[in-house]
Amino acid sequence: MTCRAELLSVLMLIVSCSAVLLMARFFGKSGLFAYSAISVVGANIQVLKLTAYSTIGETVALGTVLFSTTFLVDNILAEYYGAKTAERCVLASFSCYLFFTLIMRITIWHPEVANSGGCVNLHSELKNVFSPSWIFFVSSLISYVVGQFVDIFAFLCLKKLMKNKRILLRAFFAMALSTFADNCVFSILAWIVFAEKPIDLQTLWKTYIFIAYPIRLVIAVLCAPLVKLAGLIIPREPNVQEFRL
Repeated sequence: MTCRAELLSVLMLIVSCSAVLLMARFFGKSGLFAYSAISVVGANIQVLKLTAYSTIGETVALGTVLFSTTFLVDNILAEYYGAKTAERCVLASFSCYLFFTLIMRITIWHPEVANSGGCVNLHSELKNVFSPSWIFFVSSLISYVVGQFVDIFAFLCLKKLMKNKRILLRAFFAMALSTFADNCVFSILAWIVFAEKPIDLQTLWKTYIFIAYPIRLVIAVLCAPLVKLAGLIIPREPNVQEFRL
C-alpha cells in the first residue's frame, strides 16, 4: 500500500490524542504529566526507526507525531491550570527522560552473559537502542526545553493579546512556532554546533528542518481544537494564572 506510512501516522495521532483526552478526563493534570513524560521517552526511541512517506518522497525519522502531542499537553495545562503547572510538566518530563536514559545506561553497563536456562539475552539489542550518541542526546534535551517553554510563552502571550478568546488560533500559532523552534534548535546543535563535520546551512534547512515541518503544521491544525475540547471534559479545578509579560 503506497500510503501505508501516512495511514499509520494518522492512526498514531488518533491514539495519541485520544490518550491525551482520556488522561485529562480521568486523572486531570496528573494524567497529563504522565502522558507528557511517557511521550518524551517514547518519541526519543521512535526516532531510531525511519519511515518513508509517499506524499513527501523522502525518508524521515519517526517520533514527530508522538512528540508533537506534548505541545498539545502544554497548551491544555497552560489554559486550564496555569503557566506554572505547564512549566512544571516540562521540567518533570525532562527529568523523567534524563532518569530513564541513565537507568538504561546502567543496565547495558552490566557485563554480557550467554543465554542460559531458556532465557534470551537481548544485551546487543538493548545496547543499540539505549546507547544514543551524546550529540543527539544533548541536542534533544536542549531543544525539548526550548521548544516547550516557547510554546507556553507564546500561548499565554496570545491569550493576553486576544483577551482569553480565539483559543483555536492561539493553540495553532503557539504549536506552529514552538515545534519550529524545537526542530531548529535540535538541527543546529546536532548538525552544526556539536557535529564533527558540520553541514552547510542550505543542507540543514532543506534536509533537516523544512522536510519535517509540514507534518508538524498539519498536526498543529488537527490538535488545536482539542485544547478547547479538553476544557469540557477535564475535572474542574481553580485556574491559577501566574503568567506575566
